[in-house]
Order: sequence, then C-alpha cells, then structure tokens
Amino acid sequence: MNAIIKISFGLIAVALLGAAAFTSDIIPGSASSAEQRLLTKANAALSNTPSIRLQVNGQKLIISGEVPDIETRTRTLARIENADGPGGIVIGGITTIDASALKVIPQLPVADPFIWIAENEGDALVFSGFAPSEAARNYLFQLAEELFGNHEISGTLELASGLPATENQWLKSTDTALRSLSLLKDGVAEANGIQFSLSGEAQDIDSLNKARTSMENVADVFQTQTQLNLRRTPTSIEDLITETVLDDPIISSNIEEPAQTEAVAQLPSCQSNIETAIDQRKIGFSSALADIDINARTQLREIASILADCENIRLQITGHTDSSGNAARNLQLSGYRADAVRAFLISVGAPANRLSTRGAGSAEPITSNATPEGRERNRRIEIEVVSENG
Repeated sequence: MNAIIKISFGLIAVALLGAAAFTSDIIPGSASSAEQRLLTKANAALSNTPSIRLQVNGQKLIISGEVPDIETRTRTLARIENADGPGGIVIGGITTIDASALKVIPQLPVADPFIWIAENEGDALVFSGFAPSEAARNYLFQLAEELFGNHEISGTLELASGLPATENQWLKSTDTALRSLSLLKDGVAEANGIQFSLSGEAQDIDSLNKARTSMENVADVFQTQTQLNLRRTPTSIEDLITETVLDDPIISSNIEEPAQTEAVAQLPSCQSNIETAIDQRKIGFSSALADIDINARTQLREIASILADCENIRLQITGHTDSSGNAARNLQLSGYRADAVRAFLISVGAPANRLSTRGAGSAEPITSNATPEGRERNRRIEIEVVSENG
C-alpha cells in the first residue's frame, strides 16, 4: 500500500513539474519559450521590418501591418513559412499563418517640392497640389466648407509623400493659411516645400492686419511670406477705370494730347510694329482682379505711342478669365479687364475712337484650367489689329 501511495505521489510530482516546465517562461522546452523561439525566427526572416508586426499563439503565427503591393505580401508569407521548417507538432514549427490583417497599401508617389494651393476668387475656392494622407485631405476640405460656406469649393489634392516636416506640423500650417485666406476678399494661400505664403486683397485694414497676424501661427519649421493689398471694391466700371489710371505712379495728372502731325501715308511697318509690341509679353491679371502690373503698363505705353502715329490702325481688346467661380461674374470681370486696358491706353495717348473692347469670360481658354499655372495663363488680355488702311 505504501509503495502504491509513493508511486502515485511520484507520478503527480512529475506531472506538476512537467506542467510547470511547459508553462514557465524560463525553463527550456516550455510553451512560452517555444513561442518566443518561433517569434524570434519569424522576425529574423523579415529582418525586423517595422511596418509588419508578428504575434505567436502556440504554433499559430498572426501577421498584421502594411505592405506596398501583392508581390511583397507573397514574398513576406513565403519567408515566414520557411523560417522554421515545415512545422508540425513533433518538429515544433509554425503550423498556421493568419495573414488576414496584413494589408496591401500602395506607396504614395514622392512630391518634390510638396505643393499645396488654395485660391479664393470671388465666390469660388479652388484647391490644387498635394496632401500627405486621406485624413489630411478630408480635414482641409471640411475646414474649407466651414470657412467658405457660401463658396463653390472645387479642385483636387493628390495624395503624395515628400513632406518637409511632420504631417501634424504641415496640417497645422495649412489650417493657419486657410483661416488667414478666409479673412481676405480674394487671394491665394500656398505651401511650396518649407515656404508658406499668403497674397491677395483685403476688404478693410482690420481684415488685412488680422490675416497678416494669423500667418504668424504657421509652424516654426516653415518660412512665411505675405503680400497683401487693400483696395476699395469698384461700384461701377467708371470707378474701376479711374482707379486703374490713377494707381500708376508714373502717370501725370495733366496728360498732354498727342501732337498732331501732317497727314502722311501710313508706313508699311505700322501693323508689324504694333504686333511686335503686343507680342512682347502676356498682359495678365491676378486672380479676381483688374489691376495692370508695372511691366504691362510699360508695354501698353509703347503700343499707345505706335498707335498714335498710325492713324488708320484700330485695335480690339478682349478680356479673358479662367473658369473659377460664376460664369456670369467671369464675363463681367473679363469686360472690366478689357475696359481697364483701354482706359490706360487712352490715358497715355492712344486715340479712344480706335480702341474697342469685349469680354469673353472663360469661354475661350488657351490651356486647361485644371492647374494653377493653366488658370494663370487663361487670365489674360488679347489685343488684335482689326484694320489697317494706308
């Protein structure tokens, strides 16, 4: 009887020791040490790829994370399957692989430079450029809806990598730039690499100062630049023409009439000279504005001078806009631009009776309006020689 009791106690002790050994983390041959061995070998097979996470449950390996394509996913699974032989209870290898949480997420293209643009023109806000993630893109469009509730919001932000800072820093700064833009009547907020900029027109001095101060909240890792103007909104075409003429610092308040000369036959070079002057550069405009820049004014003075000496030449001036915003407003704005150019030409000596204007709106683009560069090219003035008798 005593022998039987001793044997029973011995068997129980062996079983308890075996169970302890099997469940202990520190005793070789335990379940935990076996799992750790499998996990170590699986990680070694993947060279500790940070985008992939491994977990072992018995002889089952659970894989989660992201890979850029199907081929990489297939290679990853093959490496793990070969990490510890064919598996099985006796050999003690991996018997099951659960890869349901291993997702294929294509890598984003690199944008260099990483550009983001928001253009506010009239009643339209247009996005272009890039966003670093779907979440960031959604946030910016949602913010635009809140800030520009009465605007038509359009454009696209392509997903790309290549941010010059963290996503949080970039998103904080684009948030700031968009809020600053909402304080302006019209303008453009732009991020180009590490440079954030804001340009445009404010309705009043208070809005201008608030927009400029707001841009100081851009993250310190970025550089900032502001170019803001204050201008009264013209209530009529007469107001707009008056502003355009008087705004030129070179124009005298007393404009002399062009000197009258004896009637002479027109030189054959009249038309070619005017066409050469017209072709020197494009007469363009800032978004939603009818301002003529200094370089264009120099060009228009030359055109006016030639036209004054070519008595039988007439010019037609056509204003064009891009497709942003309301079509009816674009048609009106294009007419304003043409009239502003005509007013300037008259102010520097061009005969008024030989200048006609028309507004084409956005109906005659010379390139696609899908990009900021394309829209800038479509905002233009075209001057055409419509007759020559001489």
